[in-house]
Amino acid sequence: MDGIYRVYLPWYVRLSDGSKYRVPLNVIMRGLRNNVFVIKVPQDEIDYAAEELIRRGFRPTMLAVNRGGERYSLTMKIEHPWEIHARIFPDGTIESEVEISRDYLQHLVGPRFNVVYETYDLLREMANDKRICIKPLGRCISDVIENIGIELKAPRALIQWKPLVITASLIALTPIISKVSKASVFHLLQ
Repeated sequence: MDGIYRVYLPWYVRLSDGSKYRVPLNVIMRGLRNNVFVIKVPQDEIDYAAEELIRRGFRPTMLAVNRGGERYSLTMKIEHPWEIHARIFPDGTIESEVEISRDYLQHLVGPRFNVVYETYDLLREMANDKRICIKPLGRCISDVIENIGIELKAPRALIQWKPLVITASLIALTPIISKVSKASVFHLLQ
């Protein structure tokens, strides 16, 4: 468990109109902040897509920032400490990113990166009209000629937030419990 996750993304592709296109590296690296590659499914199949992802191990999450109109927000733990977060929108767009698990404080600050194959492969049984698209270009890919690999490294020290919340709660409640206990003992002595 070295905390490294390798992301593979389309780099040299054939677009749906037959033309070839090399996605510029600076566009791919926008995946640190934005989703460059998305999956498009027919609008009437988004519920089925969500059900399929849940069947394959995703679970709904409430701990997510809603990016404006998403219908489903699903996560699935993969290699420690990583998880995939898939957002499904009413227009049939599915955005996915790999990020530090919600179990850790570092989830709030990253690293995270746009992924596409992980979610696309889980939807393999869906209709053939699902497509990988290049969001900034507004066009879809018909064939991938070459991929690029990018390594994500997890922070060396990961801090679980649940034990911190429990400890802080106990510290905050100690004076209250102490007063209640003293009052109870005093009342019993009278």
